[in-house]
Amino acid sequence: MYFQFLTEDKSTEMLVEQIMIKLKEAYPKKELFYDIKSFRGIGHLKKCGTVRQQKTGKLLNDLFPIMRGMGKTLLGVEHAAIIVILDNDKNDNAAFRDELNQMAAGNMILTDYEFCIAVKEMEAWLLGDVKAIEAAYPNARKAAWKDYEQDGICDTWEVLANAVYPGGLTALKKKAAGAYTQIGIAKCEWARLIGAQMSLTENVSPSYQFFVRSLTKRIETAQARAVKA
Repeated sequence: MYFQFLTEDKSTEMLVEQIMIKLKEAYPKKELFYDIKSFRGIGHLKKCGTVRQQKTGKLLNDLFPIMRGMGKTLLGVEHAAIIVILDNDKNDNAAFRDELNQMAAGNMILTDYEFCIAVKEMEAWLLGDVKAIEAAYPNARKAAWKDYEQDGICDTWEVLANAVYPGGLTALKKKAAGAYTQIGIAKCEWARLIGAQMSLTENVSPSYQFFVRSLTKRIETAQARAVKA
């Protein structure tokens, strides 16, 4: 089984790395190979229904030309799939996935693929496993996530910052001084440390569950076909 992951940022890449470690442990008899390509943000789809063709480093801007190219490369790879992971932001989840699937069909993406949408953003998957947060950050401030709505269109990374960053969100924003660099560094640390503690299956985030199911159903289908062969 081969997965080609496309993620909108480095922190999501780090979380996927941790999840793949757990998947390999869960399926020790199945050879799992993967590659992760991360982008510099989500970007935008053009309203006319096509993407910008120039390379911008943004996931949505470059998505379908890249998927077409990867699809050609993966044609000879058995049980290969392209898994695109991106944030929901303020989009309607079902409508956003439908739009992406329609554009993939229109762009003749023939390789197996799945769009996995983190609702509202990747940190929602971390907040879906409170035990993992507490294991990675024993001094985490539990009150920070008391009123958090799981997978809601609300503050997400900000909630996690208040829970685990020294001095909370205010201190992180002060250190960032209006730039994203320090926030990105913090997000990468959360993904790496909390991701290492996360349970593969015990997570209350519906969008995380969808992501893991997307992987496991393909692994199990590949296993079943191998047994029949």
